[in-house]
Amino acid sequence: MDISVTLFGGLRHFLPAGSSFNKCKISTDEGASLETLLRQLPIPENKPYIVILNDEKVSRENYADILIQEKDDIVLLPPIKGG
Repeated sequence: MDISVTLFGGLRHFLPAGSSFNKCKISTDEGASLETLLRQLPIPENKPYIVILNDEKVSRENYADILIQEKDDIVLLPPIKGG
């Protein structure tokens, strides 16, 4: 199945070749976990980001337990810093 993933900010630099402005499609097997899907993106492990799945923030410790469905909306955001 093909899953649409949106990357914002500096994370866009890690979009696979052929991606549009900030979106890409990732092919994965039925029943794949969020963790499996995210590993297909070339984002370095030390690069922090926040995952939003269907408008809800997902904690990193839950990535392996969440099964992805084709209609899921996945957004990756860099942490926001400011003052």
